[in-house]
Amino acid sequence: MKSIKILIILLVVFITNVWAQTPLLKFNNGKFKIVQFTDLHWIADAKHAIVNDSTIQLMKYVIRTEKPDLVVFTGDVVVSGGAAKAWKDVTQPLAELKVPFAVAFGNHDTETDITKQKALEIIQTNPYNVTYNADNTIDGVGNCSLPIKGSDNKKNKWVIYMFDSHAYAHEPDTIIKGYDWIKNSQIQWYRKQSATFTKANNNIALPSLAFFHIPTPEFEYVRHLKATVGNGSESIGAPYFNSGLFTSFVEMRDVLGVFVGHDHNDDFVGVAANICLGYGRKTGYNAAYKEILERGARVIILDENDKKFETYITTLSGTYFKYHFERQ
Repeated sequence: MKSIKILIILLVVFITNVWAQTPLLKFNNGKFKIVQFTDLHWIADAKHAIVNDSTIQLMKYVIRTEKPDLVVFTGDVVVSGGAAKAWKDVTQPLAELKVPFAVAFGNHDTETDITKQKALEIIQTNPYNVTYNADNTIDGVGNCSLPIKGSDNKKNKWVIYMFDSHAYAHEPDTIIKGYDWIKNSQIQWYRKQSATFTKANNNIALPSLAFFHIPTPEFEYVRHLKATVGNGSESIGAPYFNSGLFTSFVEMRDVLGVFVGHDHNDDFVGVAANICLGYGRKTGYNAAYKEILERGARVIILDENDKKFETYITTLSGTYFKYHFERQ
């Protein structure tokens, strides 16, 4: 009887450990597909139940149609009270459809009845979550690097960087107002991570993407370029202060693309300093202000052996703004 109990305990421990394992991110047949959902603006009350359900149904449609290897949420996901349950509701489809996902918090994710740290803890109870705090000593919640293995599951081929872009500049002694910026502690963390991946890759920079919510000021420059593709009718809601994150991407020579949310009527992609800057398509049906775009998502398809990717916008009515980027 005692031996049976021991076997049962060991079996439970084994199943728990398997369940708790972080999903593996790896290429399949030379490709790795990412779906970016952004700005769900989920409000957890009966009044918004219909639009919330529409958002979930759209997410499920996109996932079933595109069959991504990773889903990335780029902020302003849950924006109301009842956030603990709402985060579970929003991420439940990923568990149902067995798709790994990562979350970058937005400014409105701070305006709920729980902290971002508590939201992360809730997200981490989902077995398909890959978000974590890489360094608790730096600013923000959920800053992390996500290496993607090759098809043979041996070497890292790409890296995904997730950043917390915070909310609003609120220091009592600052003369800069408006939206907050990604801090120097986060930038230095990224530079160290990048250098570590480069050293492990025979001193060759690993191609990478960065995801966060609030765009950097460089997006406004790209919005006006003739070669930029997509909608750019809304001026960029960037911080007034440029903290130098984009410059570090240029200097470290690894980040090929930067993808954000925040501005609901923008979904463009364009190039600055040989880096692709792009918006997701607003996913949530709850409107925060006058919004003109059909709800949808951005799709990004990485190439395992080349510094290039394909990207486009997908909605219920079709796919738009197909764009090819290749590092020269």
